[in-house]
Amino acid sequence: MLNTAKNYFRLLAEGREDGAISKIFIPALDFGSWVYGGAVGTIRACYEKKIFPRRRLPFPVVSVGNLTWGGTGKTPLVEYLAYKVTQRYKTPLILSRGYSLDEVEQMRHHLPKALVGAGKNRLKVAQEMAKKQRIDLAILDDGLQHWPIERDIEIIVINALNPFGNEKLIPRGILREPLAILKKAAILVLSHTNLANPQEIEKLKARIRTLAPNAFVIESYLEPLFFYRADRRTRIPLEKLQNHRVATFSGVGTPRSFQLLLSRHQIKPVRNFEFEDHHVFTEKELQEIKQVSQSAGVDEIITTEKDFYRDPERTRKILNPLVLAARLRIAEGEDVLTERLFRLLGVTK
Repeated sequence: MLNTAKNYFRLLAEGREDGAISKIFIPALDFGSWVYGGAVGTIRACYEKKIFPRRRLPFPVVSVGNLTWGGTGKTPLVEYLAYKVTQRYKTPLILSRGYSLDEVEQMRHHLPKALVGAGKNRLKVAQEMAKKQRIDLAILDDGLQHWPIERDIEIIVINALNPFGNEKLIPRGILREPLAILKKAAILVLSHTNLANPQEIEKLKARIRTLAPNAFVIESYLEPLFFYRADRRTRIPLEKLQNHRVATFSGVGTPRSFQLLLSRHQIKPVRNFEFEDHHVFTEKELQEIKQVSQSAGVDEIITTEKDFYRDPERTRKILNPLVLAARLRIAEGEDVLTERLFRLLGVTK
């Protein structure tokens, strides 16, 4: 019942639910959006007008944020940027709020040469880590609404599959900030562009040009690489799962993108278990996934790396699923992105 209610309000916020019942909730949600917008706007103004202090770290800072509630593909972009920095023999520090331990563990696994600092007070975390080791650049993960730290580049990620929802603020919509905030970004990265209709991408880019005429727009997508078995890390080619009966489970912001990604490789799940973003799976839930999947006669159970790293031991023990490894690829605008990143590092390509 709880998940059903959450899904209903998610559809309402995304502009995909307009039935008669929704009209009962809309006035209260509109009021909530007004309160939320007022609070966010007031806090941001206090930092911009220096009523609250903003501090500069002793190294460049790149902020990567998302405009909307839910998954946009922000974490893969953070990993991409950090990897590019390590390729230049420099040390990046990824600053995370730390509430998403799955993302932190995933980044540590993918980026052994990068530093990851997690904590609510990211300014203090960065200052303490800088005392112990050399840091060449910080990447502020989920930085759009983290105002205490000055940044050199503001990057905002936009989900091409559902860019702005119904264009209203939380809780009436999925926007965490008004669309006008896009003007503050130097770079806008469209995610999941390979899963969206090309005509819709062009319409979105045209709309963005009116909202943020000075921002550079980059197109990106997640490229599936292979599966690996949770217990042995044995790599399995994507084509091995074609025409097999599979089930998926995920607690990510946009589960549809995960399922579309599989479908593009002729892997069509017969059962999908969807949970809220950052959902911590209980033993009971994992057992239910296993039992229902067995009853459906599936050959394999598949999940994302983000979901696997949320509780690897329990997931491995109960399900031992196949984990999809995927990496961000830039379809358009990579030269501009890396040039601006390397300029902060003081290096050339």
